[in-house]
Amino acid sequence: MPLRRRTRRILLGVGALPITLAAVIAVEVQLARRGPDLDDVVLDHDGRVGGDGEALRMVWLGDSTAAGVGASGADQAVPRRVARGLNRPVEVVSRAVSGARIDDVVDEQIPGIAALRPDVVLVSIGANDVVHLTSKASFRSSYRDLVEAVPDGARLVLLGVPDMGAPSRYLQPLRGIAGWRGHVLDSVTREIAREAGALYVDIAGETGPAMRADRARTFAVDRYHPSDAGYALWAQAVLEVVRPSLATRGDGGGDAD
Repeated sequence: MPLRRRTRRILLGVGALPITLAAVIAVEVQLARRGPDLDDVVLDHDGRVGGDGEALRMVWLGDSTAAGVGASGADQAVPRRVARGLNRPVEVVSRAVSGARIDDVVDEQIPGIAALRPDVVLVSIGANDVVHLTSKASFRSSYRDLVEAVPDGARLVLLGVPDMGAPSRYLQPLRGIAGWRGHVLDSVTREIAREAGALYVDIAGETGPAMRADRARTFAVDRYHPSDAGYALWAQAVLEVVRPSLATRGDGGGDAD
């Protein structure tokens, strides 16, 4: 075959790759949307954990991970697991809403937070921003707005974006793309925490490997949200970061069970 004809065929093949990849991803997105869904149950996390006495006021903001979607009950989700792990009285308030993005937290969850008089504010956001293609610059700008709105004196804890390449609901190459996008936005969360002097929890690094290794146990039936076992890993990662500043017992608090 003449070199010129061969070169033309190669170029045509290379040019078709982006179109083919886009078509594959579009199909995988549709398959992910048609996957098994969880029951539409809103968990009530609010209330006292840890007995009588002066309580630490803990406010949670964010998306389905802070709302506990995939857990069998509020006691198995992250907010109350973390509260129990501190081994002290804690008053838990959750404003997290499934499906929330960073702008939703700023517009709908932050307003009025000062009236709650929080001692600590924990934020778990970013997964939906990955899925809905929020730009890095927009995510950073909105996250800074969120941080500025947190009341003075409240300890701020930012949970990083989870390992978005771990859920089996996504097929390859969509799973790899989601994982990369999650890493990009997670780097912003880490940056914001450093700027604000907030605590940062590396959720992807601390829980991703274990969840990838045992997806059947650590993910709920929708193959996307964490299960009770997955949230136990999340809570332990949070506790390892927050115990030194929030726990009052000399032993550093309990486990996330």
